[in-house]
Amino acid sequence: MRFGDARIVADLDTVETAPQKISVYDREIGVRLLYEDPVTGEEHYLIRYPAGLGAKAHRHTAAHTIIVLEGRLLVNEVVVGPGSYCHFSPGVTMFHAPADDGPVVFLNLFHGPSDVEPVEA
Repeated sequence: MRFGDARIVADLDTVETAPQKISVYDREIGVRLLYEDPVTGEEHYLIRYPAGLGAKAHRHTAAHTIIVLEGRLLVNEVVVGPGSYCHFSPGVTMFHAPADDGPVVFLNLFHGPSDVEPVEA
């Protein structure tokens, strides 16, 4: 049997991220692009938030989905943990940051090209 192309990462714990400063965070976060679709612009990222990260409300042009792998994440005033799924429609105001003193690791799946716009309170 012949199978099509697949991007397979057997152990996300071993994937290194690179520090990146994004305008809605008070310091660098760990980011690793896992997949980018050349047709739709969809982007999949492994994200590592450091403990105590400060964040601002923001929005994205594309819808996006978060799947929490490790730690606890505060998402729009709801605390979620490993195995949690969060989906945001395009253009909606959202907030996500570590919920407590620990780091957070999650997948961030943008359903189109990623961008970010801070939203003032």
